Amino acid sequence: MTSEQQIIYITGRGGDASKGLGGYLKSLDPHRIGLSVNSDFLKLNFNKQVAVVAKLIHDFDSPRTFVVANSYGAYLCLHALIDAPSYMSRFLFISPVIGSALNDQPMSYSRLPGSQCYNQAVSKKRITKPNLLAIYIGDSDPGYNPKLFEELRSSIGIDQLHVLKGQGHAVDKIVIQNIVHQFLNMEVL
Repeated sequence: MTSEQQIIYITGRGGDASKGLGGYLKSLDPHRIGLSVNSDFLKLNFNKQVAVVAKLIHDFDSPRTFVVANSYGAYLCLHALIDAPSYMSRFLFISPVIGSALNDQPMSYSRLPGSQCYNQAVSKKRITKPNLLAIYIGDSDPGYNPKLFEELRSSIGIDQLHVLKGQGHAVDKIVIQNIVHQFLNMEVL
């Protein structure tokens, strides 16, 4: 990391941007921006949540900006990219949730807010691809549906889609740190 680089971190649902991955990113860049998708943030209606994320991306967009989003935070980013301008920033999504997911406890499906809008945007190729988009998801993640991720890849032109063997929704800490290190040091042509 150089002083010219900027990291934006968006947590998953119920996350705290100062802990876990957010804390690690803060150790790499003391000036990183963190958005906690906590209970206060979740009180906003879905469209307002997306607007906050879109404004954050827009305000700090540059070729030296790295947006790291986890789980539901990545889903918010995807919505922020619908019909968006072409961003210069680089995006890393870890365990993004898209579509509906099976919840093992109890056995039920959960539907994400804005899922119909998201599905239409994917099918009509209305999600604007940023400068770089890398996605990492575990093959044991209950939200991993190969068909949905292939549809997203075809729609947006994902630069990298990595399915991590033996990983669930909460990817191992060392694996995450290696992914982040690679991402922050990746050169974009």
